[in-house]
Amino acid sequence: MVTINGLAPMCRTRRRLESTHRYVAGMEGRSWGLGSVLLVTLVVGCAANTDSTTPSTIPSTNPATESTTVDTAAPADDDLFGEGQRTVDTAGPATTDLSADTTSSTTSTTTTSTTTTSTTTTTVAPVSATNPCPPTGAQVWEVRPASDIPAPAVPGDWRTESAGTSVQGRDLTVLVRPRDEPARTVLVIGGIHGNEPVSPPMVRAMVDVAIPDDTEVWLLPLMNPDGSAAGTRCNANGVDLNRNFSWDWRPSTGGPAAFSEPEPTAAAALVERVNPDLVIWVHQPLGYISSIGDTPDSYEQAWANAAGLPVRPDVTQHGGGESWTAFVAGVPSMLIEANTWEATPEMVAAHVAGFAALLDVVVPR
Repeated sequence: MVTINGLAPMCRTRRRLESTHRYVAGMEGRSWGLGSVLLVTLVVGCAANTDSTTPSTIPSTNPATESTTVDTAAPADDDLFGEGQRTVDTAGPATTDLSADTTSSTTSTTTTSTTTTSTTTTTVAPVSATNPCPPTGAQVWEVRPASDIPAPAVPGDWRTESAGTSVQGRDLTVLVRPRDEPARTVLVIGGIHGNEPVSPPMVRAMVDVAIPDDTEVWLLPLMNPDGSAAGTRCNANGVDLNRNFSWDWRPSTGGPAAFSEPEPTAAAALVERVNPDLVIWVHQPLGYISSIGDTPDSYEQAWANAAGLPVRPDVTQHGGGESWTAFVAGVPSMLIEANTWEATPEMVAAHVAGFAALLDVVVPR
């Protein structure tokens, strides 16, 4: 933890904190240690922040056909795996090719009684523009089945609708508690990584919360249904969906292009359509609660106190949904990291309590 007397309270909106966590395997693959490298940039003066290089909207055309500049340099350590700035496997996945362009030359010589011929050929290795989910490696890549925690019945004053479909045609089902003229609207998105089993039941269980009458709630429990069905982190195209959003998108980990995948594209379109006062993104297993960018500290404190987890302010993730909503869409954004890789009713109940406590403090933006 770094404390700079007199500066920490100043200009919170100018602070960008990027954290690197490193997984350490051990204890039968269930224990892991964390080391942190914290980079804090404080700009004093409260001038308006502009990120001129960040795309402001979801692509209006098919991103797979758009011109994309590929960074051919080898990726930094935080590109190797895990949650980027949040998690890194120091060994990296054994099956992933993250090398830059390489050129090799070979010379062959053929000799006969009368002539000698020398031939030089140059081969350029293809650029590896994605980081597909490997079958083995760190805990973040392990295959985990979906949770068998039963989903509660949808209350009569809720409705269901679709936000879109996955690569394999599965529906991205949204649960909505509508209000004609809501004072505030909250959107919760879970199941971004298919091998994080507690996230979908946690979001589904929020239908049982006593929601204030003036509040509209939208729940997308499972953004990656194909990954969940297979137990894999990535979607059916092998793309990590929390690297596929346009904020600081990187070709080494984020797929062929920002918003190349239908699931992040549908989630971003839902955010823009609903225009919420807060978007909450649910992951595991790092065990903290974070308000990102301009999002009030009171939000993370309310959830953390009720769920019994620590606060970790201003976490960002290149290509991440939580960073896209905060810095591109301009919507207050929170990251919820449940602790451990398990999926238990007790974990669900703790975070449902966190959500209920949060609703008491959310204000219109």
